[in-house]
Amino acid sequence: MKELWVIGTSTYDVSRDQMFIMKAAIIWTISDFPAYGMLSGWSTHGLMGCPICMEKSDANWLKFSGKPSYFDCHRKFLPMNHRYRKDKKSFIAGRVVR
Repeated sequence: MKELWVIGTSTYDVSRDQMFIMKAAIIWTISDFPAYGMLSGWSTHGLMGCPICMEKSDANWLKFSGKPSYFDCHRKFLPMNHRYRKDKKSFIAGRVVR
């Protein structure tokens, strides 16, 4: 797609009987999360799987499963004056939740 946007491709216009350079761009897509990763070029797996947080992700590896966990990362998306934003008693990473 980047090549079609920058360089374009030679295309034949039947109505005018001539060649022209056609360029293209993706305006929007409706896709699932893995497809979003393929389109954006950002890996949606592992510790940096969040395309919004990117390198600033607060994910950590689960000890026995070896999978990333985003537990206790959701509070940073709350407004600064939200009552749960600084509530460490109710939301502590490492605590078992059933």
